[in-house]
Amino acid sequence: MKKSTKKVPIKITKEAIKQILFLLNQAKKSKGIKIKIKKSGCAGFKYILKLVYNIYNSDNIFIIKNIKFIIPKNIISKLETTIIDFSKTGLNYSFTFKNKNHISTCGCGESFNI
Repeated sequence: MKKSTKKVPIKITKEAIKQILFLLNQAKKSKGIKIKIKKSGCAGFKYILKLVYNIYNSDNIFIIKNIKFIIPKNIISKLETTIIDFSKTGLNYSFTFKNKNHISTCGCGESFNI
């Protein structure tokens, strides 16, 4: 594990920062937020945000607004231009991901292809 000297591949909105800080404060022993991409859905991939308690050598750490974002080395290039937001629609709250490198997204917006 090392703090990366590479350019931060993501941007985070104020709303997302506020929600992530809230989640980290609820889980005092967590070391940060891990961003992953997993095969899923009809378009191919899905973003995953997860509280982490262990950081591995295969991870890079990017610090934004005092939040440690842990990103596996193998997906950093796929995250470039990604903007993470937190939004409320009716009673639903969720993180959203916008990436201009997506080739396609599914109709429900849950999955994408790069």
